[in-house]
Amino acid sequence: MAWSLPLQRSHHARKDAAATQRGRGTPAADPPDRRQLTAAALLLALCALPLLAELDAQVGAFIAGVLALRVAAIRWPGLQPGVLLLGLLTLVGGLNVLDAYRGVAGQAPGTALLLSMVALKLLEARSKRDLRVLLLVLGFVLVVQFLFDDSLWRALLMAALLVASFALLRDLSLPTHPATLTARLREGLGRTGVMVIQALPLALVLFVFFPRLSAPLWDLGLDNAHAITGLKDWLEPGSVKDLVVSGEPVMRVRFDTPPGFPTEQMYWRGPVLWHAEGNRFEPAAPGDFPAAEASVEPLSEPLTYTALLEPSEQRWITALDMPLSAPRGAELTGDLQLLADRPIDDRQLYRLTSARDYRAAQLTLDQEQAATALPADKVTPRMRALVARWSADDPPPETVVQRALEHFNREPFRYSLLAPDMGELAMDAFLFDAQVGFCEHYAAAFTLLMRTAGIPTRIVLGYLGGERNPYSGDYLVRQSEAHAWTEVWLPDQGWTRVDPTAAVAAERVDADGSLSALGANAPARFRVDSASPVGRLIYQLHLAADAFDAAWQSWVVGFSRFKQQRLLANLGLGRFREAGLVALMALTGAGVMLAWGLWLARPSRETDPVAAAYNQFQRRLRRMDSRLARRPDEGPLDHHARLVAARPDLAAGADAVVHAYVRLRYAGADRGADNLRRLRDAVGALRRRRLGVSAAKPR
Repeated sequence: MAWSLPLQRSHHARKDAAATQRGRGTPAADPPDRRQLTAAALLLALCALPLLAELDAQVGAFIAGVLALRVAAIRWPGLQPGVLLLGLLTLVGGLNVLDAYRGVAGQAPGTALLLSMVALKLLEARSKRDLRVLLLVLGFVLVVQFLFDDSLWRALLMAALLVASFALLRDLSLPTHPATLTARLREGLGRTGVMVIQALPLALVLFVFFPRLSAPLWDLGLDNAHAITGLKDWLEPGSVKDLVVSGEPVMRVRFDTPPGFPTEQMYWRGPVLWHAEGNRFEPAAPGDFPAAEASVEPLSEPLTYTALLEPSEQRWITALDMPLSAPRGAELTGDLQLLADRPIDDRQLYRLTSARDYRAAQLTLDQEQAATALPADKVTPRMRALVARWSADDPPPETVVQRALEHFNREPFRYSLLAPDMGELAMDAFLFDAQVGFCEHYAAAFTLLMRTAGIPTRIVLGYLGGERNPYSGDYLVRQSEAHAWTEVWLPDQGWTRVDPTAAVAAERVDADGSLSALGANAPARFRVDSASPVGRLIYQLHLAADAFDAAWQSWVVGFSRFKQQRLLANLGLGRFREAGLVALMALTGAGVMLAWGLWLARPSRETDPVAAAYNQFQRRLRRMDSRLARRPDEGPLDHHARLVAARPDLAAGADAVVHAYVRLRYAGADRGADNLRRLRDAVGALRRRRLGVSAAKPR
C-alpha cells in the first residue's frame, strides 16, 4: 500500500486544479493566447451578424453586449466575469429570449436562444478545450443560417467561416506557432484549404447520389419571420402602387425556346377580380361560378417554360398570359387563373405552358352578372353621361372600348405614382378632376365605365415585363413590375385583354420614383437606367451575380428527385432507386477515399533544396553504375572516399558536390541563394561531363 498515498494526492490535486479552472479566477492550465480568443470572437460575430437582422432587437442587443464584453476582456483580463456573473448573464439571456418571443419553440426563438448561449460560452472560455467546444457548436450556427436564407452569397460566406473555424481548430492543436501572424495564418489556412480540397470529391459524391427528399433537409415546416410582400387578391387605389418601389424578385422564368417578342409585351397573370364593393375589387368566392370550366383555345404556338416562384404565402401561380393547363399540384380555374393546392410558402418550381394569342370565349350567366355589376353609389351622373356619349349611336362593344381608350389618350390624363387621395368617389374624382394616377386607377375606372355600358369586364392583377439576364438566359420578374389591367368580353372574341394604362400619351408620364417613359403601346414601367460607365459596369456585375444565384437555386437548392433521376439517366444510371443509390454512394465514396489514400501514400517529393540536390547527385551516380551510389550505412564523407577510390575520374566533380553539401547540411552554412546555386552548379557540372567507364572496380 505504499503507492496509495501519492496516488491519492495526485487525484486530489487534479480535483483542486479542475475546481480552480472552473471559476475561481485562476487561469486554466492550457489557456488560449490572445490571438486565438480574438479569432474566435471575430468568427462568432461574423456568424451572428447575418442572423441579428432576423431576430428581435433586444436579443440582438444582448448578444452584441456579450461579444463586446468578451473583446474588452481580451484587452483587459480583469474584466473577465466570474461564475456568479456568468450565471446571472445566462439567466438574463434566457429570460430575454422568453420576453421577446413568449417562448423558445420555433425558428426565430430557437435561433435567438442558441446564439445567446453560444455568445455566453465564448465569454466563459478560459482554456483551449472551451474554444474547441465552442467551434464545434459554431457549426450548428452555420447550418441555422439556411433556415433564413439559402442564397449563394450566404452559402459562400458560411463556407468561408467554416474553413476559418477549421483553421482555428488546427491552430489550437499545435504545440508551437510561427513567430509572425502572417506565417501563422498561412500555416492554418493553407493546411485547412488542402483538407477542404480533399473533401470536395466525397462531398460531390454524397450530393449527387444521396436519395433526394421531397423538400430540403432544413425545411422543417417552422415559422418564417420574413414579412412577405407581393400582390394582394384585391385592388383599390394604392394597393399596387406600393409594390413598384420594391426590387424583390417574384419569379425567374426560363423558356424552352426564345419567346420571340419583347419583355414589354409579357403579361404575367395573377389574381382575377370580379366583385366591386365601394372602391375595392375582390376575387370570386369559391362556389360563385359552379358551371364555369377552364376553356382556352390557343391561336399561336404554345410556349413552354420553367418558372421558379418566390414564396408569397398565396395560392396563385403567376403565369404568362394565357396559361393553357395546370401543373402538378395546381388547378386552372374557370376564370383562367392558376391556383396551387396550398399557399406557396417556399420556392416552388413549375413547368408551365401558355399561349400569347388565344380565344377564351366561355361566359356563364353567373360570370356575366358579376362582370356587369356596379357598386352602389360609386357610379356618378358624370360617369353615366360620359358612357352615354360613347354609346349614343348604339355601337358594338368593340367601338365603345376604343372610344374609352381614345378618351384616356386625348384628355390630359397623367401617369404618376404621386396621385392624391381622391376620397369616397375616387373614380369620379380620377376621371374628371385629378386625372392623374397609377395603373390601378386606370383599370378600376375603365372597369366601371365598361360595366356601365353593359360590357362584362373584370380586372387582372399581375406583372408586366421582366428583365432578361444575358448570362443565364432567364427572365427575372420583380415586384416593381406589378401591374393591373382589364379583360372585356366581346361576342366575337371572348375575353380580350385591354390595358387602359397604355392609352396614356407618353409625354404625360411623370418620372416620379425613377419611372421611365412609356414604350410603344406599352404602359409605364418602373426601371432604373444607368448611363454612366460605372453604372453600366455595376449593372453588368449585378446581372452576373444574379445568373450565379439562379444557377445555385436551380442546381443546388432545387436539386430535386426529378433532377437527380434525370442526371443519373444521362450518366447511364437511371435504373438505380433508393437502395441502389445508397449502395452506389457507398461504393463511389469508398473509391474516392481509396484514391486519396493511395495519393497520400505515394513517396513524397523532397522539399529540402539541399537534400533534393544531393539526391539528384546520387541518382546520376546510380544511372552510371548502381554500385557507385551511396549505401544506407554510409555517411556522405565515407561514400565520397569510396567513390573517389573506385572512380578517380569523378574526384573533382564529387569533391565540389560533397564539400558544398556538407557545409550546407552539417556545418551550418547560410542557405542563401549563392550557396544553393553552387551546390546545384556542381551537380550540373558532373552531369555535363562526358564520363568514360573506368576499368577500376568499386570496392
